[in-house]
Order: sequence, then C-alpha cells, then structure tokens
Amino acid sequence: MTETQEAQAQEQETEPRAEAPPAARPGRVALWVLGAAALLSVGGVLFSLYRVTGMADGLDQTGVILLALSLFSPIIVTVFAGAVAAVVALRLVKGPQKLAALIGALVAGLVAGAAAYALFSVDAAIALAIGLTLVGSGLVGGLIALSRHAAATAAGLIATLVLLVFMYARGIYEAASSLSLFSDPLDEYNALGTAAPFLIGLACGITAFLYLRKRKANVKLIGHLFAGAIPGAIWMLSTIIAQFGVESVLAVGADEVSPLDSAYLSLSFQSQYNGSMTAMFAGAFCAVLAFGLLLPKHPKSKAAKRS
Repeated sequence: MTETQEAQAQEQETEPRAEAPPAARPGRVALWVLGAAALLSVGGVLFSLYRVTGMADGLDQTGVILLALSLFSPIIVTVFAGAVAAVVALRLVKGPQKLAALIGALVAGLVAGAAAYALFSVDAAIALAIGLTLVGSGLVGGLIALSRHAAATAAGLIATLVLLVFMYARGIYEAASSLSLFSDPLDEYNALGTAAPFLIGLACGITAFLYLRKRKANVKLIGHLFAGAIPGAIWMLSTIIAQFGVESVLAVGADEVSPLDSAYLSLSFQSQYNGSMTAMFAGAFCAVLAFGLLLPKHPKSKAAKRS
C-alpha cells in the first residue's frame, strides 16, 4: 500500500468520527417537566404522610409503626428529586460538573429534609431521623447524574416518572378497593411483587428508548442500557436507604416492635427488593432490545463497500 492509499484510508476512518453528532443534552421541556414533577411529588408525599400519621398530636406506638411502613414513599421521591436537581444543575452551571451535580442534589435533599423536619417537629428525634434520611436520599440521587450520558440520564428519569405513577396508582388501588382479583393472598403477593414490576419495567424501558429516539441523541447501546435500568436502580437504592431509615425511626420512636410488625416489615422489604431487581432487568432489557430492533441501521461507508 502506497503512502497515498494509506492517507486515503486514514481520511475514510476519521470521516465518520468527524461527522458523528455530539451527544444531545436534555431538552428544556423535559427539565421543566422533571423539575415540576419532583417538587410536586416531594411536597405531596410529605403532606400525605403527615396527614396519615396524625403527627400534629404526636405519635403513639401504632403511629410510629405506621410511619415506618410509609417511609419508603418520601425516600424514593427524594432520590428522584435529587437526581433531577443534579441534572438541572449540570444544564445551568458551567463550572465543575461533578461539583455542580452534587450541590444540586444536596439542595434538593436539604429542602426535602427541612420540610419533613418542620412537619414532624412535634417529635424532634423522629423529625431529625426523617430529615437526615431524606438529605442522604437526595445525595444518593445526585450520584446518578454523574454519568457522562446526560440525555440517557434524563431519559431514565422520565421513565422513572412512569414508575412513580404506577406506584401511586397501586397505592390508590390497595387503599380504595375492597375486592381482590386473586383467590389467595400469596397469589396477589406474587403478582404484585413479580409480574407487575416486570411489566412496568418494560414500560419504563420503552419510555426511555422513545425519549432518546425523539431527541435524536447520539447515545450508543450502553446509554440505552443505562437509561432503561435507572428506574429500577432508583427503586433499589431507595429500598436500601429505607431500611436504614426505618431502623432509625423505630430506634428513636418505638419502645418495642412486635414480632408481627417485624415480620411484616421484612416481607415488605423483600417485596421491594424483588420488585426493584425485576424492574431494573426488564427496563434495561427492553431498552436494549428496542435499540437493536427499532433504530435504523447506519449505511456502510464507501470504503467498506469497495472492500
């Protein structure tokens, strides 16, 4: 091969790299939707928890157990809010990106923690335990935004909205419906703990894929995998945080936990872990499958055709 042929080959190899568009950033509309959803979900969940527990009059033993059982909801929305705040900070701040993301997540966690402390301040120990838990939740959410794939992160957060809507609808169904579609409680447990998270994981995966496709983001296979797995990952991280948060609340607020309550908490956490892993796998699998089957294939280069 002559020097001229070598130069032409190098030019053909570098042309696709030069023509490749840069990775797309999250759109303003998506950021506004995510920001509004994060703010409303955190405020709504904390106010709902305050009303359910009747914290204005203080908590008895039953109230503390009820608070512990309901602590997962504010934690998962705060993790979501921390991730959203980090993504918004990355878009607005031009300084050090990692520092900006962590500061944004910290602000979200502090806002949620301060709101929780103000609502439950009638019992300072419980209020402090909840507040610190939510501050930590916001910071954990911010770690998700440290990825270099900003568009993939935004896609995963939009898919997480689908997960949160599903959880909200499931809570309404369980609270309002006196009828059961299942003849055995174990059948209902298996369906809601395995089948439903798998289906919602598929919905999250296709939602993430559709957002990336509409944005025409230059995101490869690993980006689609990451976006589809974000909802399940947020669910799993929230479950881990909730386990520590529940233990903290029970340690400062409950004199003794009955074996029945302890067994119910263990069963609830096991269900959350199973559901989160199922949703994470289904979301990632669906996003990758859609990437391979639905995205148009790039035409081969002229050099490849000649060879």
